Amino acid sequence: MSEKSPPRATNDNNQHGDEHGHETGLRAAELDFPGQFVLWGMRAWLAARRQNERRGNENGGFNAYRSLAGEGFLKAGVPQAMELIDDVFQALANAAIRQIDLRCPHCAFVSPDEALLLGAVAASQRKQHAVSWSALTALLPPAAARGALPSLISLAILLQSADLVLSPLDAEKCGAPDLRIAMAQASATAPIH
Repeated sequence: MSEKSPPRATNDNNQHGDEHGHETGLRAAELDFPGQFVLWGMRAWLAARRQNERRGNENGGFNAYRSLAGEGFLKAGVPQAMELIDDVFQALANAAIRQIDLRCPHCAFVSPDEALLLGAVAASQRKQHAVSWSALTALLPPAAARGALPSLISLAILLQSADLVLSPLDAEKCGAPDLRIAMAQASATAPIH
């Protein structure tokens, strides 16, 4: 990805929640509230970035995100989460090793890449940071993943302190092979106690 290319959603034309062609096995409505909240935050980041680009304003990304999503983060009591999501997604926008499947805010299904990122946050809330590391390295080169990991862990801790604890995801049900791989890699490298 170039610096000016955000992670591209695969269903940009899906503005009304049309579910055809996007089924991953997990509906957004099946996520617990914290999972839905983080998914909304991720999708709002992409929507703000796209809105900014359509207006020709490449430099106002965070302000557009704050304008679009700020009230939701304030109501949830975690306004700092916006900056942490922005940090992670700036790394993805600038250094992703492949196209990332992020969906529009109205898509009824969770993409495998969205599930991967949600799984990474859930794992970090359980101090399973190796899963988060493996998830990030499925999307980013190691140097960029190293830069994004502290923000992802901080996001997980911040959400947890606000009682927004994500349930672990079932990688098979999500249709998220990278999440399954991240979980397997992390357990394979975990120390034995």
